[in-house]
Amino acid sequence: MQSLEAIKRKMGSTESLRSIVKTMKILAAVSIRQHEKMLRSLEEFNKTLEMGLQVVLKSYEKKEKKQIKAVDNLRTAAVVFGSDMGMCGQFNETISAFAAENMKRYKNNITVVMAVGEKVMARLDDHGFKPQEFLSFPATLTAGIDPILQELIFKIEKWRENLEVDKVMLYYNKPAGEMLSYSPYVHELLPVSEGYLDSLREKKWVSVTMPVFKMDRDDLFDSLIRNHLYVSLYRSFVASLTSENAARMASMEAAERHINDRLDELKRIYNEERQDQITSELLDIIAGFETLTLPRFREKDARHWRGF
Repeated sequence: MQSLEAIKRKMGSTESLRSIVKTMKILAAVSIRQHEKMLRSLEEFNKTLEMGLQVVLKSYEKKEKKQIKAVDNLRTAAVVFGSDMGMCGQFNETISAFAAENMKRYKNNITVVMAVGEKVMARLDDHGFKPQEFLSFPATLTAGIDPILQELIFKIEKWRENLEVDKVMLYYNKPAGEMLSYSPYVHELLPVSEGYLDSLREKKWVSVTMPVFKMDRDDLFDSLIRNHLYVSLYRSFVASLTSENAARMASMEAAERHINDRLDELKRIYNEERQDQITSELLDIIAGFETLTLPRFREKDARHWRGF
């Protein structure tokens, strides 16, 4: 049987834990909203880039159309986005299992695997793809995503030069539904899809007159492609962060339900224990009263019967 003080201490600890969980839940919700705005901004910026690519591509003759050919059996690099922080459920396991299953198709061509986030690194190793490269993943966008992004771009350029990597695959969780769930996704960063470029070339221009440009056409095209790759990488980071916070929010909601159930249980135990103590105290009072008064009643009854 637990003492009331011990139960009260447990209730206090559980209340403190509930406050922490609520705080983390609020932070995750705020982060999701920030990342939603960032994703919308990236989409707008990407639309501008695509319009620029559309103008340049339409300037090429069909016989000399600018394209980046996709070749089978390319030396491939895989970049898997996970997390450095815990308490996000099956977030890292989901993306690592998806990436491992997808990479089996390129297993003979996989040249290098990079894990972005410490938690996903061990998961990939468990699935038979030991990462040769590692990057820490920022907890928030304000923690400094640009330096990490620049480092990742530098790594990709290094792979292309030293390892002759021509294909780069990005694996990450992306938001699904109402931003409160996520699903694994793969994006082929390099080579840029020929179908994607053809769709831009054939897309109808939004106005009557096509814009003109003065700089060298090939230089402009290369610059726009570099920006397109930068946006794709940035989108991967933001989408993964959004999904991570959605996973954490779901985990915190589940934890909050368990904590509330535990608090209800402790309150029930406390009330029962308190009632037992009150009942015990009342019984002690009654027993004491009977002990003190019963002999007097017996003596009075004896004197009464002696009078007959």
